[in-house]
Amino acid sequence: MSKKVFKTYRQLLTILRGRGVRIKKGSAGSRAIRILEKENYYNVINGYKELFIDKTATTATKEVYKAGTDFDEIYALYTFDREIRIIYLKYLLLIENHFKSVLSHIFSEKYGHDNYLKLDNFHCTASTDPGTQKRIAKAHHLDITRDLAQINRISAEENVSNVTHLIGDIQMEIARQLSKHHPMVTHYMTTHGYIPLWVLVNVLTFGKVTTFYLNMKEPDKIQIAKSFNIHYKELHKYMSMLGFARNKCAHDERFYDIRFVQLLHTKSIPYFSRIGLPRNASGSYDMGLNDAFAVAIIFKQMLSKSNFKEFASAMDVAFKKLDKQLHTITIDDVTGKMGYPKSWKNIVSL
Repeated sequence: MSKKVFKTYRQLLTILRGRGVRIKKGSAGSRAIRILEKENYYNVINGYKELFIDKTATTATKEVYKAGTDFDEIYALYTFDREIRIIYLKYLLLIENHFKSVLSHIFSEKYGHDNYLKLDNFHCTASTDPGTQKRIAKAHHLDITRDLAQINRISAEENVSNVTHLIGDIQMEIARQLSKHHPMVTHYMTTHGYIPLWVLVNVLTFGKVTTFYLNMKEPDKIQIAKSFNIHYKELHKYMSMLGFARNKCAHDERFYDIRFVQLLHTKSIPYFSRIGLPRNASGSYDMGLNDAFAVAIIFKQMLSKSNFKEFASAMDVAFKKLDKQLHTITIDDVTGKMGYPKSWKNIVSL
């Protein structure tokens, strides 16, 4: 196993030049060094080199960059990614706040503002979802018809366990916020002895509120989903995807080539076929299902028309700015990696 030996910034530039990256000496080289000092070589080069690598010339031991690649071009993609993270995060936070507001209102209206620690207010019975029943049957080597009673018992136990863990996590978070002397949490706990859910959701993570939704009773989930005009099962998927995207943006991680485990259910999106996404030989979509454009499609469904128009306009400006900075690769290479088709702006008018 080869060792990674420390190298100075000048040595790193020499390596890049040796692999085909154009970096002029003098002031241009000094500027490149200042960028690496500020941003970190690994973050800029290792994080954003993929589209610039000449895969036809690269060997197992040495990377070769496409002819004409220069340092500024790689850095332009790096800064573009930071810009779009900021754009995406703005609208992810709007949806997060909306989701928390709707969930806390509907739950509190039905069960009371301080009843989020009671098992009875969550889904603690056996699941009737065929997919869940099949999963349990397979995991426990049971027959889905003959052993249905046993499958239901296991399902109910799983749901009780999930809700118990959720309640425990909420209690731990309240305790953690109290130890930090969070003013809002401290005020309600010391003055009223509880924290109303519509206050509590502000200190719960997006992921934890999504888990809260997942463990709610089906009629309650349906009511919340109706507020967004989305099927309740799809809403949980959307929230999971948006939570993952939010964390990527908030933690300054590479975003433009994001991929989700989940896939958008295209048939549940009425206008999906009119966006202009290309189909493969089998007639299926390869873009807009689990990538950055999939998030844009969710935005289209969950943001107001004016907010979505603002988002699309900001993305258009970012794409045009990057396009002017590229010459070795094209803007289509970048948008393609993001899942954005050439006709992506069609979505604004749908």
